[in-house]
This record gives sequence, C-alpha cells and structure tokens, in this order.
Amino acid sequence: MKAQFKFRAYWSKRENDLMFHYPLGMQTKSDAHWLSGILTKDFQAELIRRGYDFSTFKLEICPQKGNDRFASERKPPMGC
Repeated sequence: MKAQFKFRAYWSKRENDLMFHYPLGMQTKSDAHWLSGILTKDFQAELIRRGYDFSTFKLEICPQKGNDRFASERKPPMGC
C-alpha cells in the first residue's frame, strides 16, 4: 500500500518533534490527535529511560480492507 494511504507517526530530526500523517478520509485527522495524546513527553521519556533511541521512533499502520471510511478504499463515482 502506498505511504500516502497509511496512518503514520515518526520522529523528525529536523523538526525535533513527533510528526503525524493521516490518510484522507472521514475523521482521520482526529485519529492523529488521539495518538498525539498517547505519545506524550512522558511516553518518550520512559522509552529513553529504558534505553531506547527515540529519534528512531516510527509507527505505521494500514486501513482495513473494505472500510469506506478511508478515501483509498472508496469506489470511484459512477461515470468516472
């Protein structure tokens, strides 16, 4: 699946912050907001305390097949 259709969170060295990319669809932006509430500074600090390099953090997940909530799964309109 193309990267543009995946829900992703990753650490940006340039921005020195977590970045989120959400696929086009209904209420997918709220998914990024929800995830940002989970991936807090405390979460980052805990991973660092446990010996992980947070600058390599990356999370990526694909939408379920057939879920028309996501633009990548919608059928084109008739006549196109």
